[in-house]
Amino acid sequence: MTRMMAFANQKGGVGKTATALGLASAIVELGGQVLLVDADQQGNLTSGLGIELTEGQLTTFDMLRETREGVAADVVVASPWEGVDVIPADDQLAAIEVDGSSDLVFRMQAAFEGLDISAYSAVIFDCPPNLGRVLYSVLIAADGVVAITEPTIDGVRGVGRLDQTIKSVAKRGNPKLVLDKIVVNRRRHTKEHRWREAELRQAYGDVVATTVIPELAARQDAHSEQVPIHKFSRGKARTLQGAYRDLLHELPLTIGALA
Repeated sequence: MTRMMAFANQKGGVGKTATALGLASAIVELGGQVLLVDADQQGNLTSGLGIELTEGQLTTFDMLRETREGVAADVVVASPWEGVDVIPADDQLAAIEVDGSSDLVFRMQAAFEGLDISAYSAVIFDCPPNLGRVLYSVLIAADGVVAITEPTIDGVRGVGRLDQTIKSVAKRGNPKLVLDKIVVNRRRHTKEHRWREAELRQAYGDVVATTVIPELAARQDAHSEQVPIHKFSRGKARTLQGAYRDLLHELPLTIGALA
């Protein structure tokens, strides 16, 4: 069964989007297909795929305005990256946070209701960094959460807040929701990064992925050129490619060579 995974942290700037794109690249490299859902009003996932929205193009905002089951099928588009489809977003999505509709937090779940997503190895939601109605709607729809964090005091605190949010959503709206993994991202060889990583591993044990994503310029270079990391050859791109492939082995997914 295709797993729907929310990439999240209740702190911004920790590399959620870059990790979602990196893992999408790894999935495709292994022969899979992936659906990415841009649930962040910044739209960095959308632009990172090389997509420029045209007038009248449907986005996550339009999808969450609907109450119709299965409406996600109307919003999915093929991205320029082979094997990667996307539900795009832009800054219009911010308006959802002030929508007073009582059922809004259940609309993401309804949008995927009844859809056949079996062609995808995974559905990955790139979440906003704040606990608002959009993030809550994603958590109601998702099977699991991958917490992305830098090993800093603010990043670790963001993971803690997210963990409490997951437990709350599991009790009140989505009993299947679990914290799949915590991914240490953008690690550098500094005292604080070593200390905070150790702090995470002590608190969460094997929920913290063994694979660590290093801070390398190739990540931003590939993102700036809107190229999948497995097709980027400059700098230490191969190191990043290997890290994302290794991380896939730790996630509850079945993809081509991982089967």
